[in-house]
Amino acid sequence: MPEDRGPPPAKRFRAGPGIPGSRGAMLPGGHRPPLGAEALEHQRRSLPIFTARGPLLARLRSIECAVLIGETGSGKTTQIPQYVYEAGLGRPGVIAVTQPRRVAAISLAARVSDEKRSELGKLVGYTVRFDDVTSEDTRILFLTDGMLLREAMSDALLRKYSFVILDEAHERTIHTDVLLGVVKAAQRRRKELRKPPLRVLVMSATMDVDLFSRYFNGAPVLYVEGRQHPIQVYYTKQPQSDYLHAALVSIFQIHQEAPSSQDILVFLTGQEEIEALCKACRDIARHLPEGCPPLLVLPLYASLPSSQQLRVFRGAPKGSRKVIISTNIAETSITITGIKHVIDTGMVKAKRFNPESGLEVLAVQRVSKTQAWQRTGRAGREDSGACYRLYTEDEFEKFDKMTIPEIQRCNLASVILQLLALRVPNVLTFDFMSKPSPDHLQAALEQLELLGALQRKKDEPLALTPTGRKMAAFPLEPKFAKRLPVFPLQTILLSPKFHCTEEILTIVSLLSVDSVLYNPPSRRDEVQCVRKKFVSSEGDHLTLLNVYRAFRNVGGNKASLCAKAGHCDETIVHAVCRTGALASVLASLGPGMVQREFCQQ
Repeated sequence: MPEDRGPPPAKRFRAGPGIPGSRGAMLPGGHRPPLGAEALEHQRRSLPIFTARGPLLARLRSIECAVLIGETGSGKTTQIPQYVYEAGLGRPGVIAVTQPRRVAAISLAARVSDEKRSELGKLVGYTVRFDDVTSEDTRILFLTDGMLLREAMSDALLRKYSFVILDEAHERTIHTDVLLGVVKAAQRRRKELRKPPLRVLVMSATMDVDLFSRYFNGAPVLYVEGRQHPIQVYYTKQPQSDYLHAALVSIFQIHQEAPSSQDILVFLTGQEEIEALCKACRDIARHLPEGCPPLLVLPLYASLPSSQQLRVFRGAPKGSRKVIISTNIAETSITITGIKHVIDTGMVKAKRFNPESGLEVLAVQRVSKTQAWQRTGRAGREDSGACYRLYTEDEFEKFDKMTIPEIQRCNLASVILQLLALRVPNVLTFDFMSKPSPDHLQAALEQLELLGALQRKKDEPLALTPTGRKMAAFPLEPKFAKRLPVFPLQTILLSPKFHCTEEILTIVSLLSVDSVLYNPPSRRDEVQCVRKKFVSSEGDHLTLLNVYRAFRNVGGNKASLCAKAGHCDETIVHAVCRTGALASVLASLGPGMVQREFCQQ
């Protein structure tokens, strides 16, 4: 990194308006010791939402749909499902609580199960891709929004559920936006058929309440206060041309001035930046002056192995400071104790789809104001804190107010496929909260037609072909279900014809999970040397196939093999699960599609 840039940005910060922070109910991720029954009950009663329990339930009894703004730390996500269950509002069906991320669904289910003093999978359970921890007794179900969407494909009325809670609605993922329309349609249709009503509660800490309320036909908006801690916000006096350098000098400015018990959270855009900054921090930390506390630098991003992700939740050794360098994965859903200082670069990677080229890319762009405040709030979870924004206040005022929903900037082929599988009469007029652009819709229709999934007849609604119905059964992007543009090989549906089903399922599974190739910067040369024995001259796809087969065939410690070769064993396990799941789907489509013994692997 360039050396001579003048004084550190932290010296050039000027104070902006302070905002209240908050302290949330902690998610169990290995970062809090288990509590006894009395302690759990005391903690439940100490949450801000507890005092609102009576009025909140009285209001929910009288309406079928509501929008709830619960400030961070109010306890809404863990407590409202329990209140609904205890009040009998979820009878006779199941209470569904959707989350955008699987880690949140699993963690929250574990927490609520502890609070209900029930074994996980009994009264309280969770369902995420490749992992179903439920039973016939489950009445509170945490699940990803994608899983509830897949259930709707076989039951558009969602008869299993009496109450649906859509949490973290502000994130506006593709699945969230489609699910909003599906749940709204199910609610209306059940009323028309005089079926038991479906109650809906949309929750978030920050969202455009007027937009959500209008979408659900003027649904009332309810507010729940959180636990407040002040956060001082600082802006730079001048724009920063190199936010990585600005983040680096800010980290060490804080490190030299703040007590070592106060940890730092830094927001960057992706793995490469994070690993580079981690390395720079460790290098500089070795040459700090006498008396400066040690620095524990930890990365956090989605493709990092879970065992390494969990390290951020553990406390630093006594006398040391923890610095966590993360993507926007740390903005919501998870709580990291000890954070007193947040450094916000104001940048994020977001998906962008170009309908003309048909390509979807991850582009670095400015965050929205909503995202900036979410990041700031991380500093006030337990006590007062500070947020250092590596941009000027004038720059902040030019940020978009809200994040553009994924539905308006991503490839819609999978969305159209899902809607047609749900037998939506006219996908082009589907009741989206935020309408996608006509260009994006047209590009999606053309892609599905090219893949042979769609048939258009004059004066008739769009419909799936037999191939399209099979593609919709797979939990994959349409391009994987039919063929991959990156190589001219017909994939899953045609693989039985060429007797290569096992190989194709394996390759597609490996391509559809996070990369199994993990490159720790400190061991890059060693890993590349060991990995050479897996490389195939026929291309990357067969290289991945070799990695998978080595993993399946090795005896003894699989994790040890993966560590030596720089492979992420947990990601390969996900690919193993996905391969088995895809094989089961393929087998269900007809006899002879795949060998039975392969499905049972």
